[in-house]
Amino acid sequence: MKLVLLHKYIIVFVLSLVSATAFSQTVVIDGEIRPRVEYRDGYSKPLLDANDPGVFTIQRTRLGMTFTSALLTTQITLQDARTYGQNANASADATTGIYEAWAEMLLAPGGSFKIGRQPLNYDDKRLFSSPAWSNTGTAHDVALFKYNINDFQANLGLAYNNNTLISSETYYNPLSNYRYMGFLWLSKELAKGLTLTAIGVDEGVQDTVSVGLTYHKKVSMNHAYTFGGNLKFQSEASPVSALATAYFQAGNNFKENKMNGKMLALKVDYKISNAIAANIGTDYFSGDSNGTTDKTQSNYKKLYGADHTFNGIMDYWNTPLTQGLLDYYGGVTGKIGKNLSLEGAFHVFNTEFSGKNKKNIAFGKDLGSEFDFIMNYKLNTWTVLQAGWCKYFSNNNTLAAKDITTSATVVPTIRNPQWAYVMLTIKPTFLNTASAK
Repeated sequence: MKLVLLHKYIIVFVLSLVSATAFSQTVVIDGEIRPRVEYRDGYSKPLLDANDPGVFTIQRTRLGMTFTSALLTTQITLQDARTYGQNANASADATTGIYEAWAEMLLAPGGSFKIGRQPLNYDDKRLFSSPAWSNTGTAHDVALFKYNINDFQANLGLAYNNNTLISSETYYNPLSNYRYMGFLWLSKELAKGLTLTAIGVDEGVQDTVSVGLTYHKKVSMNHAYTFGGNLKFQSEASPVSALATAYFQAGNNFKENKMNGKMLALKVDYKISNAIAANIGTDYFSGDSNGTTDKTQSNYKKLYGADHTFNGIMDYWNTPLTQGLLDYYGGVTGKIGKNLSLEGAFHVFNTEFSGKNKKNIAFGKDLGSEFDFIMNYKLNTWTVLQAGWCKYFSNNNTLAAKDITTSATVVPTIRNPQWAYVMLTIKPTFLNTASAK
């Protein structure tokens, strides 16, 4: 009789553990369907008058599956990114791939280990970002150690890339910009509303000058270093928020030239009311002067941040010129009701140095200006409609810097540079076991 009771107690105990484990687990299956129609009449660079504007539709489709428990979190996201008409109606070509596939395991209180293909997002998203605008997104194959206790955070990331399985060292044909990459990110709240972050990135890149030589039979890489941080102030008690950014570069690039680039930025936001806010800021990317015999790369090398977020959304200078870039901007955002918001911004662009294009045509520092306007309207819980119109005010320096001017005596005729788009983002949740409990 006692043995029977003992068996019953064991069964009840096991069932209780299973039940508790089951209820501590959450499974979410969600999706995204995001078509976007674009009208490009001078997007990214002025369009010659001899050409008509380009019109196209692209779509990003994602299916995500997330498992969360007390000790383990996993994410698998399938993605299809295409241009309408890219594949035939009856095409059998595979188009769906893996955007992210990672697992994060708890190692100790405050510490975890995350490994797999994953997006990286840090601070102002200038160094690492998974840009929402991109039709494909950005992800890295990386191992990430994370520590988070109270108001201090630390992340250590490590990655090493190969083209395929190898039994001996070979030259890496860069599908990513780095062969090896490691970074350390630290964040500390200094005071209420004031946060300081610091980051250091080490990129190991093989040179492109010695391809095919014995050099590539050994693991030998140039190391490009980017380091700096952000100081952010944001408090609900203050209508003013600010972000100061500074990044510096050292080491050697893929040509074995020394690196000495820097990037500085300052942005101040002012909340006028609950519905209206204004901002003003400037970005500075260091550049190289033409004709220098110094092999030091002084122009700032971009990493893996968001292209479309900074320096105007027409993407004229999302990769700064060799001569550097200065962007002076200001903007206003406003809300009309609960579902409608409007944004407007104006940018003035300059280079640090005057320059010459590929045809040896000189251009000055003034690169023109840009006006951006965006509207967001929330249709329902799952759907957001976004529309934008942008205008670039180009000049002769713009045409030369963009390699459109090929003669010192002839200025080409261009169309009025503008760009417009309409984007529909639909994000349904197909399953959420947490809401069913």
